[in-house]
Amino acid sequence: MATIEDRGDFQYRVKIRRKGVSRTRTFETYKEAEEWALRMEGKIVGRDYVDDRRTRDTSLEQALLWYLDQIAPVDRATGKRKCRTQHIKNKVSQAKYWLADNGTNGGFRTWSLASILPWDLLEWRRDVLDEDNAEHGDASGPDAICSPQTAAHRLNLISCLYNAWRLAFPGTVTNPVIEGVRPSIGNGRNRRLMTLEDSDVDEEPLLYEAAAKSSRPWLKPAVVLAIETCMRQAELAGLEWNRVRLEGDSPYAFLERTKNDRSRSVPLSTRAVAAFRELLPPGGVKPKSGKVFPVETPRAFGHAFRDAVKEKEFPDLRWHDLRHEAISRLFERTDLPTRSRSLEDRDRGSPSAPRRLRKFPPTPWPKWISRNRLCG
Repeated sequence: MATIEDRGDFQYRVKIRRKGVSRTRTFETYKEAEEWALRMEGKIVGRDYVDDRRTRDTSLEQALLWYLDQIAPVDRATGKRKCRTQHIKNKVSQAKYWLADNGTNGGFRTWSLASILPWDLLEWRRDVLDEDNAEHGDASGPDAICSPQTAAHRLNLISCLYNAWRLAFPGTVTNPVIEGVRPSIGNGRNRRLMTLEDSDVDEEPLLYEAAAKSSRPWLKPAVVLAIETCMRQAELAGLEWNRVRLEGDSPYAFLERTKNDRSRSVPLSTRAVAAFRELLPPGGVKPKSGKVFPVETPRAFGHAFRDAVKEKEFPDLRWHDLRHEAISRLFERTDLPTRSRSLEDRDRGSPSAPRRLRKFPPTPWPKWISRNRLCG
């Protein structure tokens, strides 16, 4: 049992006698003495004391605003949050959902962090996905407010918040997004460009023709680069001319920041180099600075793609399927050790198909760089 003695002004002595262990220490305030006594006594008996008052007194709204200040601080000049990457921008968007008073987020923003439990989030998930009316095997019902993927993204934001909070403020808060709380997403898309071996049409040249007819002259080169380099929309949108090398035996594009917040160099095939040259200004001289593509946001590629590539001619084909096509081709051209080291999307890409191995001859890559640096 711990005792605290008042020994005069600014002197509080703590004495602990438990299990044959004796500890004594003096503090200037009674609060410091009490906290030390609780913590030390807990260590002796095997029940560490952790002050969780901050967690209990903090609402989800307050915690989200704190988290946003950590990942996307407000720019004093513009009053807007500075998002360094598209990934952070998506997190800010997901946080705004939980901060809004829209009647669909369960009203959690006023709840204490300590009071949000897994079954509360499960109930929210059932409501927004209309799971009670879902057909057998489906993750959502006919009146679902959002898709299972969107619900998973929003729950991931809550999980990231709790993990960051536990590191910043030691306490007993438990992450409520445990296994089983996130909805089942199912298998990802597996759309490939059709070939003459698959059907009576070869979609790749037809896709280039459709893109060339677009009102955006940069769309066709963008499609070629997406297939040849595996670059994402955000990586293409942020690409600058001073980071592209087209001359010599080792052309490459340097990506300063990718989805995983890492930089990487992307080797350029002869087709990719030709696509970049189509984007050069009149005169064919590469600018020393400036963006390669005249777009403001990565979504511009998807919008332009939907305008040019019609559903009738290319059923169920999306922009992101181009990266899937590029990664799948990389799987088919390389051995298992190489591709296991090369891809961030380790769970994507279809298994190697023998019928395709001869259809796509190896693209002439520069000799100076190995393919395991193609898709960092």
